[in-house]
Amino acid sequence: MLNLLTAERIKLLHSKKLWIVLAILTALPILQVINTKWNVSNGAKLVQAIDTVVNGATSILMMEKNALTILLIISAFISFFIGEEFQNGTIRNALSLGRSRIHYYLSKLIIAAVLSLIGVITMTGLGMAGFSTVFGFGEIAHISDYTSFAIKSFSTLYLLILANVSIYILITFLTKSTGISLIWSFLYTMGTGFGAGIFQQTEHFKELTFWFTESFLFYSDFAAPIDIAKYPNMVLVSVITIVVSSTVGILLFKRTDIK
Repeated sequence: MLNLLTAERIKLLHSKKLWIVLAILTALPILQVINTKWNVSNGAKLVQAIDTVVNGATSILMMEKNALTILLIISAFISFFIGEEFQNGTIRNALSLGRSRIHYYLSKLIIAAVLSLIGVITMTGLGMAGFSTVFGFGEIAHISDYTSFAIKSFSTLYLLILANVSIYILITFLTKSTGISLIWSFLYTMGTGFGAGIFQQTEHFKELTFWFTESFLFYSDFAAPIDIAKYPNMVLVSVITIVVSSTVGILLFKRTDIK
């Protein structure tokens, strides 16, 4: 397992895809600070419930503000990161050396999880620095213990992102193709994300939508007391999604013929 992780790390450090992902996630908060400053200079008023990030304190919610962008970037990275292994046949090299398929699958999940974590930490840190510089650190309404809130909100948001990472990895291992996995990952993200908004207008299917993590990411205000109270539910759904998708992915991968 450690040998696989070491090999993946070396490949990533020499991969343009890694630096493209990090460059986008680094540039995003900087551009948003500039854009928000421009809008305010032109008379716009910042409202936390709408704009999500309005000062340094609320920048801990950068993942919420950029949820769709993060998911699309990570899904594209995973599609190339894993899909090319099948298309180029390099997956056979690892498996022919007697590497466990379980370890191979988990190594991909761990690498994607670590990259996602580094990316969102960078985005959040730059967002907090930038918004604090321009708009001040400020505070968040109804939040008395900011440190506790920051830890809980960041951890919960990251778990929601990680749950989707596990789904994208499952999709790519099933399709074995960069292009097809890109399409299905995009359809999954859009379908469970924006489709949930439609079903939430119905009485019978509203609660069902919250078994998809995008429903929390797209339709919750993580600074509102009513949604803060749902953090445990968000964590539970995220963990279940990660465990189920990874288990299904490993079981199907073990039965897959690698040609």
